[in-house]
Amino acid sequence: MSYRYNTIAITLHWVIAACILINLGFGWWMGDALNDNATQNLATNVFQWHKSLGLLILVLSLLRLGWRLLHPAPPLPEATVRWEQLVARLTHIAFYGLMIGIPLSGWLYVSTQWRGDNPLNVPTVWFGFFEVPHLLALNTLPPETRELLASWILPTHEYLAWAFALLLVLHIGAALRHHFLLKDAVLTHMIPALAKISPQKYQAKTRPLTAAATTLSLAGLLAIGLSISGEAPEQNASSAEQALAELSADFPTGLPHWQLLPDESHIHFSGTHAGKAFKGEFTRWQAELRFDDATGTPAIAVVIDTASATDGVPMHDRTLPQEEWFNASTYPFATYTATTADALGDNRYALPGTLTIKQHHIAMAPLTLEQTGDTLRIYGELKIDRADVDMGMESDPKGEWVSREIRIQVNALATRLSP
Repeated sequence: MSYRYNTIAITLHWVIAACILINLGFGWWMGDALNDNATQNLATNVFQWHKSLGLLILVLSLLRLGWRLLHPAPPLPEATVRWEQLVARLTHIAFYGLMIGIPLSGWLYVSTQWRGDNPLNVPTVWFGFFEVPHLLALNTLPPETRELLASWILPTHEYLAWAFALLLVLHIGAALRHHFLLKDAVLTHMIPALAKISPQKYQAKTRPLTAAATTLSLAGLLAIGLSISGEAPEQNASSAEQALAELSADFPTGLPHWQLLPDESHIHFSGTHAGKAFKGEFTRWQAELRFDDATGTPAIAVVIDTASATDGVPMHDRTLPQEEWFNASTYPFATYTATTADALGDNRYALPGTLTIKQHHIAMAPLTLEQTGDTLRIYGELKIDRADVDMGMESDPKGEWVSREIRIQVNALATRLSP
């Protein structure tokens, strides 16, 4: 007979306890912090940690439950009266129910993709490693249904958290009572170093719970594992080449060709999120560059893989290809074309062009084209309003989180191809 929990049970107990205490603090702090401009950016990061820790608690709690069902708890002291035995058993059942119910209700809430009176478009990226899918496809339900569900689930999540906090206080109080007032060895079940256990002071071993319950906890772990989605596939390079060929099909054939130097060229974008500046780039794009330096005639086409947009923040990188933003599955490419130029002198030209995102065509202010011998450089900054290309207008139409104005910085370098 064992008179204390084994090492695995003890480790799971204290790791889960630490995660829960941290997450309770996160949850109570970020509620108001998300609405304060001074703390909004930090709160969005804490929100991701809160969700990640919640899912970790869910998995560890299912593991702990499965281990507990297969390994009975140590016996209580012989002097423990019947009502205390019942309270201890009910307390443990309540703890397991809350350790599983609280993160599960939180997962259901974020799956509705709704906050307050507005839709929400914030993926759950587990500690930055992979995206966790929404449960029961709740994010695809009609807006009024999502709002209703969120209004039910969020208060439930909060009430369960308060119930856990109250139960935790009672649990700690009971453990201290056993150790300092009753002076028995109950606390040493989880902290063996406090004292040596005397076997004769304990009741018979408690009965393990049913195999059906064990199966249930393991099934929960399996369901979570199967629900995790993998990375979205990248666009095929050949499809980008085909899109570029179609875009430049009507270009004049007699214009000299220039070859892009990818390592010295970039397309960046920037703006603000939750009051903090961000800067990202498109990592995959191709260009067809034609320019006659004798006549100053350009024919330029650029195809940008929208799924390659990244600013290094996993949550943002997961959000940008989604339907509300670039909708990369439907519109895999954004394009830019320029076929006229205005001479500025010294082999420099103003290059007006058209940017197309999600089939929205926008006439852009000119970039600058500069030709020096066999080197061609195109550079400048473009500014777009998210509303003009229907990006993020469902969840953030006023730019309260992501700035309405997005700036695109272009710097492309090319060399003349031999005729």
